[in-house]
Amino acid sequence: NEYKSYLRMSKEQQGVPPPYDPQGYPQQAYPPQQYPPQQYPPQQYPPQQYPPQQYPPQQGYPQQGYVAQAYPAQQYGGQQVIVVQNQAPPPNNEILAWVACLFFCMPLGLVAVLKSRESSRLASLGNMNGAREYGEQARKWATAAIITSICMGVAVGIFYGVYIATIVSDNVY
Repeated sequence: NEYKSYLRMSKEQQGVPPPYDPQGYPQQAYPPQQYPPQQYPPQQYPPQQYPPQQYPPQQGYPQQGYVAQAYPAQQYGGQQVIVVQNQAPPPNNEILAWVACLFFCMPLGLVAVLKSRESSRLASLGNMNGAREYGEQARKWATAAIITSICMGVAVGIFYGVYIATIVSDNVY
């Protein structure tokens, strides 16, 4: 009985939404934007000429067919610019930090790992002094983790040795 009355109801009464009509909305047209063309002043840089340089041949290696380039200091507006390339990154002590974290004192080793990661990040950004400082800090924290773990192990070993010796001496008949 209720089902039949439900079927007689209109779609709005049944809770069915009306069909979507895309024609019911007006088309919105935006006016074209007119931007003025941008004018950039011409760049005035001095011509760069690098003299070719040859490195002496190394024993046991064939002569290469390319010429290595050196980048001398350039003068720009009274300022001297010096290009420094291929500077080796300082040691970040990452392996020592991970060994200290995984096999020795984890809290201190974790600090060492974080310091070594910061050292790697600074080296990739070109800050070699900061990378060297954080690498040394990582080594110090890893060393502290290893020494702390060894000292704690010795202390616990002595404590258990005394404890077992006390139990054995009390159980003597």
